[in-house]
Amino acid sequence: MLSPWQSVVARVRSAGFNATAAIASLAIILAFALGDFVGQSRNKSPVEQSITKILTKNPTPPQRKVLERAAIEAVLKASGDEWGNYFPKESVKNLTQTLEGRYSGIGIWLRKNKSGILEVSSVQPNSPAAKAGIKVLDSLVDINGVGMDGASIATAVAALRGKPNSTFQIGLERNQEQIRFEIARKSIFNGDVVAYQLSTKIVYIEVSAISSQVANDVAIALRRFPHHNGIVLDLRDNPGGLINVAVDLASLFLDKGTVVSYSRKNNSDVVLESNNRIADSSPMTVLVNRSTASSAEVIAGALQDRNRAVIIGEKSYGKGTVQEIIELVDGSQLEITIGKYRTPNGQIIDQVGIAPDLLVPESQEIAKALLVLGGLSAISNK
Repeated sequence: MLSPWQSVVARVRSAGFNATAAIASLAIILAFALGDFVGQSRNKSPVEQSITKILTKNPTPPQRKVLERAAIEAVLKASGDEWGNYFPKESVKNLTQTLEGRYSGIGIWLRKNKSGILEVSSVQPNSPAAKAGIKVLDSLVDINGVGMDGASIATAVAALRGKPNSTFQIGLERNQEQIRFEIARKSIFNGDVVAYQLSTKIVYIEVSAISSQVANDVAIALRRFPHHNGIVLDLRDNPGGLINVAVDLASLFLDKGTVVSYSRKNNSDVVLESNNRIADSSPMTVLVNRSTASSAEVIAGALQDRNRAVIIGEKSYGKGTVQEIIELVDGSQLEITIGKYRTPNGQIIDQVGIAPDLLVPESQEIAKALLVLGGLSAISNK
């Protein structure tokens, strides 16, 4: 099939290089091309028009992808979605590695607090961050002198990553005082679960984030450590993570039935259930605090509503919204809120949190858990 320009040449040749015929054919082609151009211009949005004008008129124009990213992040902010995020293509790998629990960094999770400031939401046990003394709720000020005020999570995470053993400086604010650390990055690999024998036939399991392997790691811990007298599941400072993994983790302790549900706009309810026919039935306590959030709250809420565990500690964070990851045409990803979680009894988590059965100061939670398990075990044995 001939292109428009090949058609013009063919017509000129067939006309014996007749100048009038050639000009007429060329005019027809140009008219169609101009009409197509005008049509495309009319269909452009003001955002696309603005980006195009800036790129063509600015004497030192930035890259188009920089302007597009700024536009997307501005739209997210204007939407009022406080948990919405945009991950450029080069940052998607960082997100995936974090959720898989394997990356080179310092072992912290970040979130934006209700004031829009980046803060530490979780510190992985035995990580470089934990050894340096970084704590949950520390606010991020700068990384290697580059200010993080107004920065996205993707930007901050990218700055924290790097080759193993490479060092950098991080500035944080704690209790209105600025502190600095020089930290060496290390390879982090599936360190979100720590388990050990807490007492005779009582296992302690700390889950610091809901990454892809934690349900499997908790199952391994349950097989490894005798726990006929009880389980202490520690979800303190857990920022959440993958909801499907949270459901799998809760299902280790729950027979068939609802774990969590939520409503999608213009769609029916989504109900996520346990299909476990032989769930672990040992007496159980769950430790939570004000930094227990998101899918970690889903786990605590399900175990509480279904009378499977005694919840001990402080009221949790209250981040009960559902986010969906949407892949865009260039490989970048958009994370947007699509609903709100409900516990099995229909209670909303967002802005409310999970209220503990026993309100206990954090320093006394493990001691209280042992007392509760002693009572539950005695009742169970009788």
